[in-house]
Amino acid sequence: MSLVQWLGHTAIAQAIHNSSWLFPFIEIFHLLALGLLGGTVILVDLRFFGLGMNGKALPELSRDIWPWTMLSLTVMIVSGFLLFMSEAVKMYGNQAFQFKMLFLALALIFTFTVHRRFTGAETGASLSGKVVALISMALWTCVGLGGRAIGFV
Repeated sequence: MSLVQWLGHTAIAQAIHNSSWLFPFIEIFHLLALGLLGGTVILVDLRFFGLGMNGKALPELSRDIWPWTMLSLTVMIVSGFLLFMSEAVKMYGNQAFQFKMLFLALALIFTFTVHRRFTGAETGASLSGKVVALISMALWTCVGLGGRAIGFV
């Protein structure tokens, strides 16, 4: 809690918190990155089911989209951290924020381990590939829903 309180009192956090336009400005980038990340995840995961981008093999599609996934993830994490800093103490106890962070951690671990292994091989038509895609979509959906719920909890 002391780290959270310290973060909330830094000059950057105070500037964002006290500005009438800085928080929404940062949030725009956070939401745009979320949309881009969601698009890349859905595009690859639907390919596991043979839907969309049928002219590309799953490993090729995944490799082509990976830089966009990483860019959006980086923007999301940086902007999210800035938004968190501006309301650190409030967010620390927010159950929706905790839900989002739990599923973000799970989604990241899953994406960088299991999902990457399956997208690197031509396993899209297999039952296990489809299960991986469903888990991926569910995890990232929970991240988005948790983020959306923060303002209501």
